[in-house]
Amino acid sequence: MHVALKLSPLDRAGGFVKVLFVVLRIAALVTTAVALVSRADCVFASGGCRASNLLSYFTIESNIAFVALLVLMLARGLRRPEREWLTALRALITAYLVVSGVTFVALIVNAGLADYVFLVPTSEKVLHFAVPSYAILDFVFAPGRRRLHWNTVWVSLLFPLVYGVYTLVRGPAVGWYPYIFLDPAWAGSYSAVGVYAAILAGVILAVSAALIAASRLPAVPPGD
Repeated sequence: MHVALKLSPLDRAGGFVKVLFVVLRIAALVTTAVALVSRADCVFASGGCRASNLLSYFTIESNIAFVALLVLMLARGLRRPEREWLTALRALITAYLVVSGVTFVALIVNAGLADYVFLVPTSEKVLHFAVPSYAILDFVFAPGRRRLHWNTVWVSLLFPLVYGVYTLVRGPAVGWYPYIFLDPAWAGSYSAVGVYAAILAGVILAVSAALIAASRLPAVPPGD
């Protein structure tokens, strides 16, 4: 005797959400990868920038990390709960993407106040605005995330710290900085650079804390 199991509306909704996020993650992966390739045209097409300089942008590194994260999440699927380290990694990369977008907006506003023309190509709009927006949506609404511990917020400073040291060591050696506020000559001193870095660290901590809080909200459970 076969017993037909009737799915509840919640089960049906959960199944739809899982399929939806597989499709969205594939679309996000393709979109981000295309935007990164387009952004790299200054290396391969026009020759207007060095590959090592392009890869030294925090935004580029964050988006490359997001592409790798999407590949990992698509490979593992949505049929089982995430490990806590994966949810933490999603939170960290999302925080870095958001901070990159916020910083980019600040640079545009600053350029406007100084009457500079700040051209924003489509690839930059995608990497600084569209990708961070999707990353937030994915983190909050995709099934399977774990509740994160509050001490995860401090881990969010590790990569930016390494990035800051790398930039300040590399900058004088090559005579180029990816962001003007990390250039002591523009900022006025290394102390001023430290002030900008402290402000960014505060923003990173705030965004990371918000994402950790979001991880504690009810989520769609994984499964068939």
